[in-house]
Amino acid sequence: MKYFGSKNKDIKVYHHFKKLLRQIRTFASAINVLKMTNGNLYLPTVLPQWGIFAGVVLLTVGYIDKKEIWTRLGWIVLIITGFSGLYFNLFGNLNGLGEMNGPATAVSLVVSTGWQATAGGVLAGIALILFQYKAKRYPILAILTLIYFVLIFFLYTQVAGISGKTIKAEIKSEQKK
Repeated sequence: MKYFGSKNKDIKVYHHFKKLLRQIRTFASAINVLKMTNGNLYLPTVLPQWGIFAGVVLLTVGYIDKKEIWTRLGWIVLIITGFSGLYFNLFGNLNGLGEMNGPATAVSLVVSTGWQATAGGVLAGIALILFQYKAKRYPILAILTLIYFVLIFFLYTQVAGISGKTIKAEIKSEQKK
């Protein structure tokens, strides 16, 4: 310490070194917070979002091009998205995450949105069966199911935003200590 304080030029180096250490400590605490919350909420929010996006795009392409294979693939992707929501709710240990870390609001929203994705997957399965048998009520169910999945997509977007806000709040509280 005496070496850094001996000359004016060395004092500036000491302050830069101290500032760098403070930034490293803040960065390390931010990484720990991200590991605790966002790492566990990342897959349950992002995978269903991409599944919904891919399914809706495949259904739209199948409808525009009049290709049944794209329509079937779209319904299958939406069914798999529903299964992924069910998987994350049952085996994702999301309830324990909310009790341990504190962002229980984001976790409960992920769980409720996962159940909605599961219900949408059931609707997509019924729509696929009606599509296979070319039933009269298929277009109505298809439109309603697509609207439902688009709404679920926006719910996942809001959940991702809420989990990001809880992360920022925890980082600021870590910096004050």
